Amino acid sequence: MIGGRQLTYVIDRLPFNIPDSVDRFIRFCLSATGNDALANPDDMEVLALLLYWAQATLFVGTLLYSTARVACHLHTRKNSQKSI
Repeated sequence: MIGGRQLTYVIDRLPFNIPDSVDRFIRFCLSATGNDALANPDDMEVLALLLYWAQATLFVGTLLYSTARVACHLHTRKNSQKSI
């Protein structure tokens, strides 16, 4: 979660507007859940930042998980070769 938070800080500092696809996705999710009151511009920026945080956290978590699996596999293979 900390890695995702740090990546979100990098994204937050970039000077760009919310892409149309992100805006449409957030508006769809808000309308699907019945929270249309949150579709004002101030809340949309915060929701977009929350979406970016969730994506960055998922990315960092996936990267750490796959790295741990590869390291475990290499460690197991190394130990099995020692016993032969």
